[in-house]
Amino acid sequence: MGFFSEIRSALNEIFAEFSQDVQFRGKKYKCIIGENGQQEVELESGGFVPNETFTVKFKEADLEDEAYPAIGELLQYSGRTFRIHWISTRSKRGQIEVWVRSIDK
Repeated sequence: MGFFSEIRSALNEIFAEFSQDVQFRGKKYKCIIGENGQQEVELESGGFVPNETFTVKFKEADLEDEAYPAIGELLQYSGRTFRIHWISTRSKRGQIEVWVRSIDK
């Protein structure tokens, strides 16, 4: 087994063990939610709007039949809605990583 095949195999095991449900484009995906997020308040609006950012990692194989996520698209996680504001441009690595930011409802 080649190096990248081993990495993809390990990635499948990680997704099976640690993934959480994310709603995106009307479908449920199993994604890895990053623990390195930030929570703060948006000071430009007087400090009353929560501003939260974190990463969401999609398994690339789950997106094969669809376009990759795009900046500005919305997803739902843990009962809240978030907007994608950054996307990893590295494809064919087994996962697609996006940074999301909370939106004011």
